[in-house]
Amino acid sequence: MYLVRTIALIYLQQCFLVHRLAETPKLVTRHGLYDASGSSPHQPTPMSPPASTTTLLLTSLPSGLHVGLDLVSFTSTTTFAGIKLLPPGLHHIWHSTSLGLRHGFWILCTTGTQSRAYDATTESLLPTQLIELTTELWNNGLTSYRQRRPDGGETSSSASWQKLVVHVTPGVLTRLLGEGWTVETISAGAEGGDDNDTAGLPATPGEAAEKRIAYTPIDLKRTWPLTAIGRERTEMARDRSWALGQVLGGNPELLGEMEVAFVTCFCLGNFASASQWRKVVALVLTCRDAAVGEREGWFVEFLLVLRRQLEVLVEGEEGGFLGEEVMGEVQKLLRGFGTMLREEEEEDSGWGRKIRVAFKTLAKWAEKRLDWVLDTRDILRRGTVQTEEGDMVEVEDEGLEEEEERGEYAPAIVEVTDSGSKSAPPLEMPKVDEDEDEDDDPRF
Repeated sequence: MYLVRTIALIYLQQCFLVHRLAETPKLVTRHGLYDASGSSPHQPTPMSPPASTTTLLLTSLPSGLHVGLDLVSFTSTTTFAGIKLLPPGLHHIWHSTSLGLRHGFWILCTTGTQSRAYDATTESLLPTQLIELTTELWNNGLTSYRQRRPDGGETSSSASWQKLVVHVTPGVLTRLLGEGWTVETISAGAEGGDDNDTAGLPATPGEAAEKRIAYTPIDLKRTWPLTAIGRERTEMARDRSWALGQVLGGNPELLGEMEVAFVTCFCLGNFASASQWRKVVALVLTCRDAAVGEREGWFVEFLLVLRRQLEVLVEGEEGGFLGEEVMGEVQKLLRGFGTMLREEEEEDSGWGRKIRVAFKTLAKWAEKRLDWVLDTRDILRRGTVQTEEGDMVEVEDEGLEEEEERGEYAPAIVEVTDSGSKSAPPLEMPKVDEDEDEDDDPRF
């Protein structure tokens, strides 16, 4: 009888614990559920929070919204009211809207408390007056700051996030996003950019106040000065070092801009940011003189930034605008960049030692994590195969014709008239005897 009572008591205790756990607010992350309150007996209280952390209050936020903090996302609950124990530094917060879009903003955390309230009209979080931080709110409404680790677990450290935005400064954010540091999924690039299909058209009332991102203009179609002619244009089209110098001269914080573009595209799905990120990568990886010259240190830092961003894309569930097609472009650009470094090493092994070491480190990581072979010498790119019928067919790697400038990619010789306009030679049509039958006419 005593044994039966003991078993029944244990069963009732387990039912009670299950019931209490079911009532505890939880947030859904990429790695499952965790307690929304984030409280534990050893955590600080609202009366004595750590001096180096920040509390972010997000009041009136509807339940069921997709909310993101740096590299982690979760679903808001009815009791969710903000995030506590934010480490110092810049952080990026975003949330979904009823139309499936996302609104984001950046904050600089030092210490103290920041507060934002949800505006149902604009479906955005706007700065508001601080509310009293009570013990009840601290324990049951605020979730502790957490980020994912490479092994799939979670950590309260923001080291991985801070490395991803190491070049982002408040000045960079103000220049790109303006005061308030806000951005949306539909935010366009700078007005007049070549990615704006409506450039030159009159703005509608809604577009007049549209949020734009002031990205640095990069024109990959003209990478030479207006005074360049003939051979100079050809060389500067193949080696874009001059164009990079022009961009860095007007914006020395290009790496910070690249990091903002990556975060905005990856987290918010912003097309203008994806386009800017692709332009920066294409511009930098098609430079020759600058890479092994006076900007070698800058190029080494660029490869570190690129690797950190590729790591995020590898670990992420999907790349959005930075998906397989863009990754293929990056792989092709890195192969070309590596080929250029080998050619420079053959000419003078003393040039570009640091950048070659940095590239080899990136190449080893890419081969291990992405299954990329960046050294074209290790790839069989042209050969002969035998078909099932026994015929021998010559095949070659896709893109090899473009790299070797053959076929449709072969250089074209164009005559230039005295007025400066281009004139192509007249197209010669084969002469056909009028008396020949239509079936023998080569035009048919």
